[in-house]
Amino acid sequence: MTKDFKPDVARRQGARFQLSHCVLPAWRAAEIESISARGSIALAFTGQSKAVVRASDGHARLRAVPPLSVGLGGDVPIAWLETESASDILEMTGSEELRRQIAREMGVESYAHLDDVHGWHDPIIQAIATRLRAAVRGRISVSDLEVETLICAAYAQSLRRHFGGRDAMVKALDARRRQRVLEMVLAKAGGPLSLELLAEVAALSPFHFARSFAVTFGMPPHQFVTIVRLERAFELLRTSPVSVSHAAAAAGFVNLHHFRQLFRRQYGAQPSEVARLLINDRR
Repeated sequence: MTKDFKPDVARRQGARFQLSHCVLPAWRAAEIESISARGSIALAFTGQSKAVVRASDGHARLRAVPPLSVGLGGDVPIAWLETESASDILEMTGSEELRRQIAREMGVESYAHLDDVHGWHDPIIQAIATRLRAAVRGRISVSDLEVETLICAAYAQSLRRHFGGRDAMVKALDARRRQRVLEMVLAKAGGPLSLELLAEVAALSPFHFARSFAVTFGMPPHQFVTIVRLERAFELLRTSPVSVSHAAAAAGFVNLHHFRQLFRRQYGAQPSEVARLLINDRR
């Protein structure tokens, strides 16, 4: 490794989560400091046959990391001391409060920080990590609301598979909660909206709320919010002489290219085509 090498690390942080995507070459002890976060979930897109780690007991040992395998951080962070080949890893970490809420509701609160379980494969977590890696790198536009929902799903899957976590019976939101959530989504149609805020309005934990919302509306919260915001942009373009960029921003979209893609998928037309209809109607 050259002396001027700088690890390629991209991060994204929200109020209740942290994402890190690391692309690193092979390294020996002290060349790179790599420590997994407490209670984290990592997906190794590339494998290692003889990595050296220092685990919770403080001893260094060899560890095999199969490609596309999942590793859990546990209560004591794991230090990666040496790798034999390049690595590509996405690590997701929910806040301690978020982890405890999920573990408590699944009946395994003592495993809120998970444990050092590594080398296993899971298609659900792989799909989640793949999407979050693209989001961290800016290849796709993903809201904090969706990121937190995906991270909740990854923790729930880990708790099911390795720690005896059980899914409670999920009920639809009652009429009063449903109305409060709808009012909040409409009121914040152009501003930041988090899973925590919507759950607070419904007086539920984020994990419970996300599942109840899906039962109630037939889709996850982030998808519903996207549809509501697209409809707001559509109405602005259809009824007001505003630019496409103004309509996108007013509806809460920060990535114009992504907005155009979503708009076309939803309405079968580009935003500019809807705007032209208004101009033609006025002539």
